[in-house]
Amino acid sequence: MNQIEPGVQYNYVYDEDEYMIQEEEWDRDLLLDPAWEKQQRKVSRRAVSPRVSVSPTIENIEEDFRNGLKLMLLLEVISGERLPKPDRGKMRFHKIANVNKALDYIASKGVKLVSIGAEEIVDGNVKMTLGMIWTIILRFAIQDISVEETSAKEGLLLWCQRKTAPYRNVNIQNFHTSWKDGLGLCALIHRHRPDLIDYPKLNNIAPQSTPPACVGNINLAMEIAEKHLDIPKMLDAEGVVNTPKPDERAIMTYVSCFYHAFAGAEQRTEKLLETIDQLHLEFAKRAAPFNNWMEGAMEDLQDMFIVHSIEEIQSLITAHEQFKATLPEADGERQSIMAIQNEVEKVIQSYNIRISSSNPYSTVTMDELRNKWDKVKQLVPIRDQSLQEELARQHANERLRRQFAAQANAIGPWIQNKMEEIARSSIQITGALEDQMNQLKQYEHNIINYKNNIDKLEGDHQLIQEALVFDNKHTNYTMEHIRVGWELLLTTIARTINEVETQILTRDAKGITQEQMNEFRASFNHFDRRKNGLMDHEDFRACLISMGYDLGEAEFARIMTLVDPNGQGTVTFQSFIDFMTRETADTDTAEQVIASFRILASDKPYILAEELRRELPPDQAQYCLGRMPAYKGPGAVPGALDYAAFSSALYGESDL
Repeated sequence: MNQIEPGVQYNYVYDEDEYMIQEEEWDRDLLLDPAWEKQQRKVSRRAVSPRVSVSPTIENIEEDFRNGLKLMLLLEVISGERLPKPDRGKMRFHKIANVNKALDYIASKGVKLVSIGAEEIVDGNVKMTLGMIWTIILRFAIQDISVEETSAKEGLLLWCQRKTAPYRNVNIQNFHTSWKDGLGLCALIHRHRPDLIDYPKLNNIAPQSTPPACVGNINLAMEIAEKHLDIPKMLDAEGVVNTPKPDERAIMTYVSCFYHAFAGAEQRTEKLLETIDQLHLEFAKRAAPFNNWMEGAMEDLQDMFIVHSIEEIQSLITAHEQFKATLPEADGERQSIMAIQNEVEKVIQSYNIRISSSNPYSTVTMDELRNKWDKVKQLVPIRDQSLQEELARQHANERLRRQFAAQANAIGPWIQNKMEEIARSSIQITGALEDQMNQLKQYEHNIINYKNNIDKLEGDHQLIQEALVFDNKHTNYTMEHIRVGWELLLTTIARTINEVETQILTRDAKGITQEQMNEFRASFNHFDRRKNGLMDHEDFRACLISMGYDLGEAEFARIMTLVDPNGQGTVTFQSFIDFMTRETADTDTAEQVIASFRILASDKPYILAEELRRELPPDQAQYCLGRMPAYKGPGAVPGALDYAAFSSALYGESDL
């Protein structure tokens, strides 16, 4: 930037050749003309005052700029840039420093300084002050005017010519004599704002317009411009009309205000439309994904959920909390999107632009966004409540699971232990059968008393079923497992007791000693490979071979019909005992038993049920009644039983 030295005379020269503002170009007569100076003062003051919002306003050109403060403020306002901080001191050197800062800034914008000093402005030199102000106006108000490929003065002149071309008696060729009749100014106003002026009724609208009519036209134009277009009155109508060649700079400055009011408005409008279009595009880019997000959120918030554990519902709650944590950010995005649309509407209303506020790039409306956002906010607490209710339900279900599992985990092993105890009791080879029976009866008593636990578990199971709980990680036992185990336990204890009772009857009826019974049990247990109280055919064959039987297939088949008459493929311990007692008993044993029954029957060939019950212990009498066939021989009476056939079958001498 060029440095300005105090006391040196400078002129301002633009790079544009046609705007050389030099001292020698100025009309010496005009410089001495008080009317010219008055006109220059008026134009400069009124061109500058609206731009400098200070109090008091600019009233005296040479005085108001002497300290440089309003000069610097003018440059900041008109350029939109920040100048160096001014000096607030009242000494002369403070004022010179401020003016130099302003001149430095002017020079930085393309003005070549030739011969003017800050001291002349500080001293109130009218010529230099007016020249400086004109330079500022030219640089910042006129220089930027551009029409097609022309700029500044030529551009402004071309714009005036095109706008006034349709008007008769208006011929704009310059910025002095072409404006003397005032019709040019009126035509510019009427072309852009026909509502403000009735052009056909202007004073003496003819080539031979008289001075009074011309003054009236200029004053009318200035009054309308000031009232409706915010353009201050800068011209002296009488001076323009009565001067052979009106001041070009004054008229150019004043006409440039019309350009900025009208052409600028057509352009601060094109730019607004472009701004609105960009806002619409930005709205569309952001509203579409946000709208999709809200639709997805509403779907998720209303989605039905089915869970079976606390962990599953807790996972959903965690996900929901994470979603809620995004709501402030989402709300910020919503407000930003709304602000975009609000800005569109504000621009349209503020500048009275006749255009629809609907967005050509988006089908999403603000009402739609508002309604969906309100819906999301309504659904969030509803989702909160449903998740918390489900969490409470799952906690209740978990208590039911643990309660059931605690009992089932005790009952299941208890049943298994009892089954094992019964199995051990049934195969033990020591002690009397009566002792074994007493032990089994005690087991049966304990089992019956334990049923209350089964019933309580059934109640808990019913609650679990009603709560729709279908799994329980705390136990491997299901109610069905417990039921099956319980029924099997009841069946096993009853069967085992019945087997021991039968063994006692067999023992007593056939006179088998306890030692023999223990031997039979030891042999059976040895060949019972599966330890389930049964021998299959191969187990039984091996047992017979070990006892010295020389078995052919026919003989083995005959024996199997005796020990497995129903063809089950297994041999029970009772069948094994029956077979062994037949094999080990004396040949006259059956006859001895028959003789004994004959004595009980008082020598009758049959015996009655009441005789058996009277003469035998209850269990033995019941055993005989259950197996003794009806007597069909001579002298039979109702209820007669054949004790001879029973005794023969008992010792294997018949196929009964």
